[in-house]
Amino acid sequence: MNIKLGCALAVLSFLSFEYVNGGALKKDFSKDNKQKEEKNEEHVDASSEEKEEEESSSETQPASEEKSEESSPAEAVSSQASSQSEVPAPVAGEKRKIVGDPVVLKIGRKEFKRSQILDDMKLIPPQLIKGIAPDKLFGMLIDQKMSTYLMVEQAKKAGMDKTKEFIDRIDRMKDELLARTFLMKEIAPKAENESVLKARYTKYLVEFKKGKEHHLYHIMLASEAEAKKVLESLAKGEDFAKLAKEKSTAPSKEKDGDEGFIPLNILPSPIKEKLTALKSGEYTKEFIKTEGGFHIFKVAESRDTAPQKYEEVKDMLKQMIVQEEIMKMIGRLEKQYNVEKFHEDGTPMPPRSAVPADNQAAVPAV
Repeated sequence: MNIKLGCALAVLSFLSFEYVNGGALKKDFSKDNKQKEEKNEEHVDASSEEKEEEESSSETQPASEEKSEESSPAEAVSSQASSQSEVPAPVAGEKRKIVGDPVVLKIGRKEFKRSQILDDMKLIPPQLIKGIAPDKLFGMLIDQKMSTYLMVEQAKKAGMDKTKEFIDRIDRMKDELLARTFLMKEIAPKAENESVLKARYTKYLVEFKKGKEHHLYHIMLASEAEAKKVLESLAKGEDFAKLAKEKSTAPSKEKDGDEGFIPLNILPSPIKEKLTALKSGEYTKEFIKTEGGFHIFKVAESRDTAPQKYEEVKDMLKQMIVQEEIMKMIGRLEKQYNVEKFHEDGTPMPPRSAVPADNQAAVPAV
């Protein structure tokens, strides 16, 4: 069965290629033949050449007519396909024309439309799909929709949707979703308010503290032994960026270890202490150990930090306003509903008050 299906797909693939390319293979073949005939006739005088061309034309004419009457299998399938469907298969690279809300996935009798996939797309944070081509993303979401549906069907057959554990989890998820919906309805408008954002940016500028920032190159390694080997290679004069690309386990390895400009005051203390003393062009002669691994840094350039422009921190300001407003609201509601919290041993926890407006963290200069 699989072999037959594979053969059928191969044949259909070839036929559709012929159909889409308008018999391009035949045209190229006939063009080559014509060029060969012209070469062979170079030494023939003009009169005999004309005669031969007339004869050739009279001989080939019936053949072409005969060919048109007896169409090839490819042409027959193409003709049948075009007569059965008003919309031919799109040529590779050609933009597909979308009309209405077409079905994009069928599983038995179950159908999923384009709008359903687009709704799923809206739920994905933009930063997670940045750089993914729309066609590719759409295909990935169709696969996800298919996988989820098939697994859900299997789970239902096994009766998992009727278990107490599942029903309890659904209830908890409903509560969390309802709480989030309420918070976003109450708070999101404030985070989108331009005057509120501008006021928060002014506060950021007032609280901004100047410092130093380094343009860093970074090599992260999994073991002390690997870190020592890289330091030995650097001591021999090997290129830092080359080693970062080859040896580093950090995401920045794709950019030769380039981490861009990073303010020193936001770095963990062990790294900050080591990098503060480095000048442009220098690297850490000893690895720095953290929970994430073993690190080696190089300073490409150093400069004073400066406040970021409004547009650069606007999204971060929105997030901060949301977080701050949530904390304020929770603090108010705790008092309103007389909330009491206890430790595991039953002893009371101290009450938490709302975060004071004048004690909110400033936006970091990153």
